[in-house]
Amino acid sequence: MTSAEEQIRSVVARQAADWFIANQGALPDYAERGAFIAWLKASPIHVEEYLGVALVARDLPAAADDPDISLESLLELARADAAGRVVAMPSLKVRELPKQYFVRSRRWSMAAAAIVAAVSLAWWISAEHSGTESQRYLTRHGEQSLQRLADGSTLHLNTDSAVEVRFDEASRSVRLETGQAFFTVAHGDSRQFRVVADETEIVAVGTQFDVRLKGKSTVVTVVEGRVDVRAGHQQGALPLQVMRVAAGYRLQIDGDIMPAQSERVDARGAVAWLQRKIVFEREPLGEVTDEFNRYGVVQFVIEDAGLRALPVSGVFNAYDTDSFAAFLASLDGIRVERTPGEIHVKRQDAAQPREPPAAH
Repeated sequence: MTSAEEQIRSVVARQAADWFIANQGALPDYAERGAFIAWLKASPIHVEEYLGVALVARDLPAAADDPDISLESLLELARADAAGRVVAMPSLKVRELPKQYFVRSRRWSMAAAAIVAAVSLAWWISAEHSGTESQRYLTRHGEQSLQRLADGSTLHLNTDSAVEVRFDEASRSVRLETGQAFFTVAHGDSRQFRVVADETEIVAVGTQFDVRLKGKSTVVTVVEGRVDVRAGHQQGALPLQVMRVAAGYRLQIDGDIMPAQSERVDARGAVAWLQRKIVFEREPLGEVTDEFNRYGVVQFVIEDAGLRALPVSGVFNAYDTDSFAAFLASLDGIRVERTPGEIHVKRQDAAQPREPPAAH
């Protein structure tokens, strides 16, 4: 090996040691990962030297009987001699290492290149999946979807909904952009699970809860466990408000204004949409038809304010508009008129209709 080649090897060995130390810390960002892969691809010598440093760091701590020897001092062994490659010698004490610890062969060089290339690719793929790059999920009108997230949690999206999921080493974060989502949060993960919807933040660990954006309001319903709901701002006119919501309770936040307390609800009924059902108990007819309109192609239309306020009860398939229309048509004082794209609900006469019976 010429003097120039030895100098190149020496420089590359030092670079390899620096890259190895950098890769042992916190997960590097995309720019750093890109620089590392580019450095590896620049020359087979880079691949060889990096593998040599990795083998020194792996084997020598086990061989050393001096607990005070640091990783940095061990890596100096890889920097010290630019003549070749590392040979693992587990039985050799650090203080007994000969000066010419590094040897070289063409076959080893080819094997090193293949091994490091494979390891680097696996590391790169792992880093891509565990980094902070976000994933977006959405559903169109009438669609629902189920997604399993990287941590084992599950995400159910209701109709006309969109979320952005962003996981990193420190936290699990989901932003509900539109619509409604139901979360089953995986146990055993120390990272905080956070859902942001408009001006509201929901924090949960190992629980099940539903979040819906409804007009200018955010509705949080807890099915199992409990969540902390935060609204408002730490700076500004409205201080940060925090409320713990337990299973079987619902909290509706209007903008960034939180009510004094949560309200008890039939939580399973509130998330009946997971079974493609609509459950209503003495709810205003206008709100019930609005709920059906979230799923169906044919839309219910009620222009009469009195009819919209009429309380009704029942359980229906969310996608079965025909059955619900037939139920309405069977009620005294109500008539149903169909057009190709709409179902109009009107009064049959001027008399105030009686409260309709529950339907099941």
